Amino acid sequence: MAKASPGLAWWCVPLVLCVALLAPLTIADLPPLLDYPNHLARLFVLASLPGDPILSQFYRTHWSIIPNLALDLVVPPLLLVFPVHAVGRCVIGAALLLPVAGAIAYHRALSGRLSYWPLASVLFAYNAASLRGFLNFIISIGFALLFAAAWVAWRERKPARAIAVASIGAVVLFFSHLTGLLFFAIMLGAYELDWLRTASFRIGALARRFAAGALVFIAPAVLYAASDLGQTQGQAVFRSVAGKLNAALFPVINYLLPLDIATAFFCIVIVVICLRRRWCAIPFQAAVTIGILVFLFIALPHGFKGTWDLDTRFIIMAAFAASASIVPVAVPPRTGRIIGIAFLLLFGARMTVLTTVWERWTADLAGFRAVIASVRPGDIVLTVRLRPEDERAAWTHLASPRRLSDGTITDIHLPALLLLEHRAWWPFLFTTRSQQPLETREPFETIAERVDESYDPIARLARHAGEMRLFTHVLVTGQPPGPELIATEGLTRVAGNDTAVLFAVDPVAVYAPPWHNPPSRTAP
Repeated sequence: MAKASPGLAWWCVPLVLCVALLAPLTIADLPPLLDYPNHLARLFVLASLPGDPILSQFYRTHWSIIPNLALDLVVPPLLLVFPVHAVGRCVIGAALLLPVAGAIAYHRALSGRLSYWPLASVLFAYNAASLRGFLNFIISIGFALLFAAAWVAWRERKPARAIAVASIGAVVLFFSHLTGLLFFAIMLGAYELDWLRTASFRIGALARRFAAGALVFIAPAVLYAASDLGQTQGQAVFRSVAGKLNAALFPVINYLLPLDIATAFFCIVIVVICLRRRWCAIPFQAAVTIGILVFLFIALPHGFKGTWDLDTRFIIMAAFAASASIVPVAVPPRTGRIIGIAFLLLFGARMTVLTTVWERWTADLAGFRAVIASVRPGDIVLTVRLRPEDERAAWTHLASPRRLSDGTITDIHLPALLLLEHRAWWPFLFTTRSQQPLETREPFETIAERVDESYDPIARLARHAGEMRLFTHVLVTGQPPGPELIATEGLTRVAGNDTAVLFAVDPVAVYAPPWHNPPSRTAP
């Protein structure tokens, strides 16, 4: 990994690594990414409106200035031409590859040459955010690195081009993800700070550079002020110290905690050894960027304005920035080969675990589709997931597709297939006005709010018999329901297996389900 020249071997290595990253996407047409089915269902609805008479009963578009809108703008037109699951997996593939490409480009701009070091970014491709389905955010990391690379490469030689590209990039990042825009701003600010540190002090030059930097971010600032999110209020929710320590593993979280810890340990130890022995270096501007990102991870809340895992976005960006910023100086050839072999073994182990887990997911996916096969277009399905403490130890496997190594359950939004493949309504589609260009029509919006307020939505809706009669089915996930629910008047079991159980609702029967009625759910 020392002073490699960009010959044929260099080009073959990233090609092989990227093919390995994309290979798991061929296993299942719906990969087990937490939020992904929900996002894909929303994109499907946007592509279908207003022409679909069934979906038009449930939803209407709400186009306005909304940050994080990239997929909603790009994907729906593609869905009019290509199969939905093919487009979805292409989007996931782009989200996996863009940060890697951005790391390579940023490293090239910083160091003036290609090397193998930024390829370490593939270790972070399948991280806690990507496996949660935060695709807009992951895509924004790649864009931020690419646009920052252009700034570093052109700022002194071709300033007009650098400012024009950065201005366009800032708008692209606004519509990709706001944290990606902030990442871009930090990298540009660090570059300008580095210039200020080394240049002779002149008021005129300083004023011109400040004006150029401000010009880049005028459009995003105006867009944010005009957006609904800019007016949204939200209470900040902070993690405990232990929670923050656990969140520090987010760049390497996968399905097997010991392997994730080993990955983090390997990355930290290699960087520390190489820096201490001066085998490599981190340029000043990159060190400033990484330091700011780590500080923001420590200082920022877990949740704010409806966005969760806010702080972890910055530790993930710091991991990609670090892999892009390490510049080899004098790595001994033998040491470089040892590091390279260890990296390939670690990457291979992580991809083997992920591929094996996703292979298991295909059976769960097929089982779930078998349960909902009888649902028809226009049906209205109440989906119920049992309390986490009531769930069986379905996660007793060493690694499970339904659970990440940090305990995150990944199949919560699988019922989005009701809408995506059956054009039925269920209460949990992402339709927040300040975040998505889609609204739920009444009375379904009110029903969705009532369902979302309780862990026991059947009992809650039983108090509103008229609304309960709108439902054609009840789908129970998480674990098979007990005999008390199966015996409930008005519910008839239609299909079921280890993944879910589907009940038909008798629209005439008025019943009081025997489930206990716990207090309303409070915000985490």
